[in-house]
Amino acid sequence: MIRKTSFALACFVAWGGFAGGYLHGSLPEVLSYEQTQRSYRTSELFLLDREGKPLHQWRQNSHERSFSWVSLREVSPAFIEALLKSEDKNFFNHAGVDVSALGASVYQRFFRNSPRGGSTLSMQLLKLLHEDKALYQGWVGKLRQILAVSRLESSWTKSQILEAYFNLAPFRGEHLGLASASWSLFDKMPSGLTLKESTLLAVLIRSPNANGQEWSERACWQEPSFCEDFKVLSKELVNKRLNPLIDQRALHLAQRLSKTGLTGSLRTSLDRSLQIYTQELVQSQIRSLESQNVHEAAVLVIENQTGEVWAYVTGTSQEKNRYVDGVQAFRQAGSTLKPFLYATAFEKNILHANSWIEDSAVDIVFDRGVYKPQNHDRQFYGWIPVKTALASSLNVPAVKVFKILNDDSFWSKLKELNFQNLRDPDYYGPALALGVADVTLEDLTQGYRALALSGKYSALRFQEEASPPQFRQVFSEQSAQEVAQILSEGQNRSLGFGLDSSLSLSGTSVKTGTSKDMRDNWCVGFNEKFTVGVWVGNFSGEPMWNVMGITGAAPIWKKVMERLQERFPVKMPARDLLASSPGEANPETYPQARVLYPQDGMILALDPSIPEEHQRMPLLVEVPRSSGWSWQIDKKKKIAVQGPYLWTPTLGRHTFELYQEGKLMKTIQVLVK
Repeated sequence: MIRKTSFALACFVAWGGFAGGYLHGSLPEVLSYEQTQRSYRTSELFLLDREGKPLHQWRQNSHERSFSWVSLREVSPAFIEALLKSEDKNFFNHAGVDVSALGASVYQRFFRNSPRGGSTLSMQLLKLLHEDKALYQGWVGKLRQILAVSRLESSWTKSQILEAYFNLAPFRGEHLGLASASWSLFDKMPSGLTLKESTLLAVLIRSPNANGQEWSERACWQEPSFCEDFKVLSKELVNKRLNPLIDQRALHLAQRLSKTGLTGSLRTSLDRSLQIYTQELVQSQIRSLESQNVHEAAVLVIENQTGEVWAYVTGTSQEKNRYVDGVQAFRQAGSTLKPFLYATAFEKNILHANSWIEDSAVDIVFDRGVYKPQNHDRQFYGWIPVKTALASSLNVPAVKVFKILNDDSFWSKLKELNFQNLRDPDYYGPALALGVADVTLEDLTQGYRALALSGKYSALRFQEEASPPQFRQVFSEQSAQEVAQILSEGQNRSLGFGLDSSLSLSGTSVKTGTSKDMRDNWCVGFNEKFTVGVWVGNFSGEPMWNVMGITGAAPIWKKVMERLQERFPVKMPARDLLASSPGEANPETYPQARVLYPQDGMILALDPSIPEEHQRMPLLVEVPRSSGWSWQIDKKKKIAVQGPYLWTPTLGRHTFELYQEGKLMKTIQVLVK
């Protein structure tokens, strides 16, 4: 046999020498170890939290399964021993070609018609490095492989060859690489493999899809002492399916980031403990409201200064909606847009927190008919402060503010806040003030974050970044802070929600909203460090049954915010802005009186579709009990101060002067358009 082997090998070498010169110039390029490692792609996206704790494993490639690259030092020595015993016993003693193994292979092919291979690990690695599998097939391919392996061995270390081999080698079924196969079969990473487990994995490489009996026979041949165990294990493992590598705690963020093509391990800005707490809270709230036809909810938590997302949660009681991302789903905004409406009016100096506005019936005429906005409770409250109208979420005053603006400035502010898919302003009309636009929880929460940051907006971040956020000013500091202050004071919302509700939490500003027919409800608010947005409803669009923002979304919001404030206590109460906001009396000018309405420089817009008697402007002033106070309008008409006076606006500029005993105390100018 030795003679026949030597003769066959001599013939092959002679033929090889003849053909070698011809093939040498056409050999494929051999990539470097560094190039190979850089080009390696996993089939998985592994999300870690901000501290590096595992969050979620998301599969990217549906055709094959490969995990992150595993270094040689991360692999059990037992596996290296089993691999070399199975595939290349002389690996560390040859320069890429094992002459004795190659001779045996040639003999088997010439005289036994057997396909036994003589490839070393280095030669097999060449095949794994090239997509064209035919490159090294047949006698010509084998010679090309022998010539090319010398290049590999001269530029790679043995450790690098070994490491690349077990990361690229196919194992069972769809699994490529040791890490994927190890977890699939034994629920462990390669560092923990025993000799028994290592043997079963190593013998798979020659025949990855062998049946249970063939598999155990190969393993028994290599390690006879474990033979009985191999027979049992092979039957159990042959159809075993892969379990997730880590807890599945960030499904929708993983799904979102996967669309960008990311693979491998990604350290996110999420906080694992907050993420898990919020998930459990959402599921608990859904279960408690299921009898009222509530099946979905979503929560987004953003750190104000950085824009980093700390929690990204969607919960559902319906498996068919498992992959619907509630953070990015478009739903009707309801009253949650009102703070941006009032901030726009404040910025234009048309209204301020202590201005007064009339909550009374109004008809708005359209081509298709007449629009009659109503408050949720079907009541009207007469003249009330703007801060009460906003915080108590009254609808009629909001529509009147929209009409007073008389332009597209509110819509433009929403565009500046990056609200997506807004239609043209004319599509919504005054109903935009009541939140008929479809928005996402992400855009809404980002908008409130801008209010928390005194009107500044920056993009969302899902990873911690060294560079500071790029801010742009959307609202003036004064107008944003004025809205934040209004939404922080419980007495302002007492008309609509009472003094003790789920919105009562020190150091926070918050607003709820409920869309038409109770299809969506919201609660969004912030403290000095975080903004938290919550949506509750049904992805199908079905109405909930008697569930408002205060009972659906607000309890989740409050518990998440309380959790945050336990970890990051609020250092100071909300800024005291209303005491110095426009509309307050200047004590140096008139220390004995305080003008509430109108403000100096105010611009009013008349609407021909509203009856004249519903467009009167109040003159409101707080004065001491002493007599002698009066108004004079346009240097003509004088009115004694005996309570609110309703003035009928006319086009042009008008001057309102406040007198005490004939002495001028205050002058206010108003423009009516």
